[in-house]
Amino acid sequence: IDISAYEQQQLFLEGTGSMVLDRENKIAYACLSPRTDIQVLNDWCNKAGFRPVAFTSVDSKGDPIYHTNVMMCIADRFAVICLDSIPNGAEKRNVIETLQDTKKEIIEISFYQMNHFAGNMLQVQNTKGDRFLVMSSQAYNSLTSEQIKRIENYNPILHSDITTIETNGGGSDRCMMAEVFLAEK
Repeated sequence: IDISAYEQQQLFLEGTGSMVLDRENKIAYACLSPRTDIQVLNDWCNKAGFRPVAFTSVDSKGDPIYHTNVMMCIADRFAVICLDSIPNGAEKRNVIETLQDTKKEIIEISFYQMNHFAGNMLQVQNTKGDRFLVMSSQAYNSLTSEQIKRIENYNPILHSDITTIETNGGGSDRCMMAEVFLAEK
């Protein structure tokens, strides 16, 4: 899908950071920011056959969150999300209702946990069909034992220490991984 023409207008949709996709239900969650424009989001969704769920999201200081994958992760049967980062009540209700309508268990994280990359996780699947949730050790260590248990009800957690990348690069596991959905040959 080519949406590069929007760049001439300084309108952007920065791929997998801007959108967190629920591929099964064809929903694109997106927090709006200078890196995620509503017009470009709607155009991409129209072309890709996804339904946009757009909202504003802020950090604990009230500054806009630039990428959706900072504050939420969508897995096959659950979502990890910082609901406190969505200040608009109607937008928050829409996100919650959409997650509930798609049968996702909501595992809520705090601003503190979001700041320690607990929203920047990715569910992966191996060739045997086994699913895992990949995250950094910093994210893992910020989670409560109850949150870990709830996640592990669905799949094992894989975490590793990537402090250097998180400190110097500004992102975490989700930012370093690409989702590949190619048909087997």
